[in-house]
Amino acid sequence: MNGDDAMNYVKINYGPRIDEKLCNGCGKCYEYCPQDIFGWDKEKNVPTIDYPGECDVCCFCEILCPEVAVDVQIPVHNLLDFGIAPVDVKKMSTIFSEK
Repeated sequence: MNGDDAMNYVKINYGPRIDEKLCNGCGKCYEYCPQDIFGWDKEKNVPTIDYPGECDVCCFCEILCPEVAVDVQIPVHNLLDFGIAPVDVKKMSTIFSEK
């Protein structure tokens, strides 16, 4: 990424993450997301996360996924609103470890 691209790039660190090893391509997250943040990869026949910044963290995709392939990352400010320390969440969440 060059300097000009970096100026227009914002990394969204919340919203859904899809574990491609678990996803069976049923399309429920793509079809039923109320914010329409998912796209569809026709070659791989799996959902893609096209608009993560529009996710309102309703967790509907996570609830509907029959394979438990979707994990919704909750923004830190939402965790703090409920008195949950982000450090505790990191310790509990081992399914989708980033490397």
